[in-house]
Amino acid sequence: MTWPDGEGELLVGNLGGALRVGATVRRSVGPWTPAVHALLRHLAGRVPHIPEVLGFDEQGREVLSYLAGRVIDTNVELLSVGQLATVVRWTRGFHEAVADFAHPGPWRYPRLPGPTLIGHNDIAPYNICFDGEELVGVFDWDMSGPSTPLFELAFVAWNCVPMWRDIGTDLAARRLAVIASAYGGFDPRQILHAVPVRIQLMMDGILVAAAAGDQGMANLVAAGEPELDRIAVAGVVDRIPAIERCLARIGSS
Repeated sequence: MTWPDGEGELLVGNLGGALRVGATVRRSVGPWTPAVHALLRHLAGRVPHIPEVLGFDEQGREVLSYLAGRVIDTNVELLSVGQLATVVRWTRGFHEAVADFAHPGPWRYPRLPGPTLIGHNDIAPYNICFDGEELVGVFDWDMSGPSTPLFELAFVAWNCVPMWRDIGTDLAARRLAVIASAYGGFDPRQILHAVPVRIQLMMDGILVAAAAGDQGMANLVAAGEPELDRIAVAGVVDRIPAIERCLARIGSS
């Protein structure tokens, strides 16, 4: 889609989208932008496949480098096992690189309980691009903020298994096992049980941020959130016992 004045290509997103101009992306800024830019600059050279902060344009929008690759639509297809594993391995490397980073914010994402690091908080197929099996870009860092590795993995599971729809308990269990194995240090059952908690925190945060005047969050409410996710979370809770039984079989095989 071309921007009405011909400036560039509109990159549609859930929070309002961005504009591609040549090899750059232009996005509206918020109070969280300085913290996000500090995070990206800290990660530069330490974590591959992230946007470079290039400054601001004459309209006051942030300018980031454009990351090219294929974005997977999980409404119609699943990430391959290889793609899923590379997302999680990238996440582990990101967490290692961010361990010594601190910033007072403000951050856009509501503070999650017991934070131990600054997470991306929105690692999902709509924010990732691939070249075949390999991850080549992770973008949309505006939701970054205090989090934990388990909450980050729970959000990855929600979007990349994906847990938000019923793909069958056996397949869901096997993909949760891939996440746990690729990251290390967590049992897939821990990730499974963290999913409803993590998504409930997200749903609560959407309403709080929308009420506080965050237009992007207001866009989500106008699109039917958090009610759509509430229905999906209820489905996950219903499926947890069956998924746990599948995980037990996988663990004993």
